[in-house]
Formats: sequence, structure tokens, C-alpha cells
Amino acid sequence: MRILVTAAEQQELDRALRAYAEVEPNIKSDAEIDFRLTGIGATNACYCVTREIWSGRLENRPYGLVVNIGIAGSYDLEKFPIASAAIISREYFGDLGFETGKGFADLFRCGIIGKDDFPYTDGALARQLLPYSHIEEALSGYGEGVGVTIQCITGDTARTDELKRLYSPHIESMEGAAVYYAAMMEKVPVFELRTVSNVVGERDSKKWKTEEALDTLENCCREIFGIL
Repeated sequence: MRILVTAAEQQELDRALRAYAEVEPNIKSDAEIDFRLTGIGATNACYCVTREIWSGRLENRPYGLVVNIGIAGSYDLEKFPIASAAIISREYFGDLGFETGKGFADLFRCGIIGKDDFPYTDGALARQLLPYSHIEEALSGYGEGVGVTIQCITGDTARTDELKRLYSPHIESMEGAAVYYAAMMEKVPVFELRTVSNVVGERDSKKWKTEEALDTLENCCREIFGIL
């Protein structure tokens, strides 16, 4: 099986590469893992994943799994505290829609897209069970969370409250929904792993626990790669 692992920033990808280097000599399957840096944001992520999926098909070496990894913000420090890990069960595009007199309305609430139009389920990009039982079993050891993807990191209390009201999210990123969308449109199994570096709304990045979140990310990658 060929696996595509994507991350938005080099420091995230470096931790995944380091974890893989440690466990690769012990991998007994024929799994082949490629690592790609998408760049920050939904546009970069969607382009990168689609490009790589089609490159694999043209080479007659298609991908059987897409994995998105990275650090992220938490809306719920009780469920997902600093340096914890989450497998994202549903992703929402949190800024694709209209600003109205009554606040933000996404494309579903405006009736432009049906909530169950492919690849959406009730307005979300819902993770499907993987056709690989050993990987699915490994993921079952992590907490599942709801993700919201936005292109401007939330730093305003009113906007944070609005996103909570609309989507009840646990985790915020800038790429997750885009990776899910691209992989699901191309019908390639996908999952997203996020580790928490900060509480959503904390504007001062100096207060973020980036290294702690990266340490957790590396440990999770080591565990997941180690079962291949």
C-alpha cells in the first residue's frame, strides 16, 4: 500500500520523518510512505493532495491512504488539553459562506449546497472507517474530535463563540477540511491527526506550546507508522 502523509509546515513534517526513520527498519508490510509539504492554508493543501493523488495514478502507483498531520488549536481544553492528540471525525469549512446581519451563514444554511451533497454528510466532511483494520485499530486509541478549518486563525472572542455555536468544534486548523475534501472527492481513504499547541483565541504565539505539541505529534506518528 502506498500512503501519502501531508503537513502544512516543515517542522511538522520533520517530526513525522524522524518518527518514520526510527520504525522503518521494523516495518514488515509492503507499505510505502511518501511525505509532502502542502504549505499553509486550504488552497495549498487541496492542490497538493489532488496533484499527488493524480501523479500516483499516472505512474500506476496509486495511493491507498492519505494522512494529514499537524498541530492545531483546541476549543475544548477539558477534552483536548495542550499536547493531547485528536483524530478528526468530522471537518467543517468554517469561513465558506456569507456574512449577514445576523452573523455568518455557510453555503448549506444559504441553500447553495445541499447538506448531504457528496462528499458532505449533514454539512460535514465525515471520516469513513478505513479499509485497513490494523490502522483503524491503532486510531481507536485516540480521542475523536470535530474540526473546523478556517483561513484566518481565530483571535476574536465573538468569532470564537460563533464558530462554537455553528459547529461545536474541538479543533481548529487551516487545512484539515481541504485535505478531507480532496481525498474524498477522489475516493481515497483519509484521516487527520492533530495535536494541540494552544487554546483557540490566544493571539500571542509565544504562549503556544508548540514544542510540546510537536513532541506528541512525533510520538503518535511513531505509534501509527510502527503498526504498518
